Amino acid sequence: MNNQAVIVINPGSTSTKLAFYNTEGELFSENIIHPQDELQEFERIADQLDYRLAQILPIIEPYLEKNNLQIIGAVGRGGIVKPVDGGTYRVNEDFLIDARSGEYGEHASNLGSLIVNELKEVFQLKECYTVDPVSTSRISEVAKISGVPGIERSGRAHPLNIKMTVRKIARKLELPFNEVTAVVAHLGGGISIGLVQGGALVDVNDALLGMGPFSPNRAGALPIRGIMKLCYSKPEAEVKKLFSQNSGLKAYLGTEDLRDVLKMVDDGNEKAKLIYEAFVYQVAKEIGAYFAASKSSAKAIGITGGIAYSERFVADLESYVGSLTKFFVFPGESEMEALAEGFYRVYNGEEEALEY
Repeated sequence: MNNQAVIVINPGSTSTKLAFYNTEGELFSENIIHPQDELQEFERIADQLDYRLAQILPIIEPYLEKNNLQIIGAVGRGGIVKPVDGGTYRVNEDFLIDARSGEYGEHASNLGSLIVNELKEVFQLKECYTVDPVSTSRISEVAKISGVPGIERSGRAHPLNIKMTVRKIARKLELPFNEVTAVVAHLGGGISIGLVQGGALVDVNDALLGMGPFSPNRAGALPIRGIMKLCYSKPEAEVKKLFSQNSGLKAYLGTEDLRDVLKMVDDGNEKAKLIYEAFVYQVAKEIGAYFAASKSSAKAIGITGGIAYSERFVADLESYVGSLTKFFVFPGESEMEALAEGFYRVYNGEEEALEY
């Protein structure tokens, strides 16, 4: 019914995205900004729960009353918990414990399950859900091998948007989602490039620390000798911050905004030209590696994320990989849409909810 809706929650580092969806699509959305000086009062991510909830409820309640909507579900972005298969998960106590503790990683998305669990009580729902958590990382056994026993490759990526991109590709190709093999590059502050086969993300780089191209502010894969030298000369926390926040375009050029970089290039800055070309080159090389990992059977390459809004960057990237297979561009991210669709697949009986 058109008066029924699901609440969708996607917490970011300094904002919380809120939306209502019915089976026809988005009804309403708002991005609530949280000033950094207010967030600094909280020692841990999970401590922000009541603060964020207090800013969400005053928006939800008047909207529902004005539009006479019945809430039938709540779904939030899943955070960094233990590695799981992809799908729509019922948020249970074990999931909440791991999201709250930050045992597997402190990330704003950990708040997604905590917030929808509170909304479940507010709206007297039986269950609440999350879809393709950040820890969706059941990469293949072959892909886990690193070259050093005791060190295993893993993928902290953008599975929600990557898999949603493959769903969009499947619709374009008029094929079932599970039958589409595709390479997807999520290009934003962090870069995830992965291979989706049989509806699963079977290989992907670690978008935060390790492998893949450098990003606007992250290091990507690095020569081991340089890493060793740096790690022996600086504290671990300092090295981690350098690799995950102060590397990439930001370190070379003082900006993590690709638009600024392209302006430097156009103004004749030779260093900016070199770094930009290296950026495109590394992304293309990684896409090519995953295409090879598909045994050259990928039906499509999908480009998504904020950087995909740059027509110039996309054209330069396509000049490298466009001849490999069909090339699709979906700028921005579709996380809210992906969360809502995941809920409705369970609600409509198309899929079974998974247990964490």
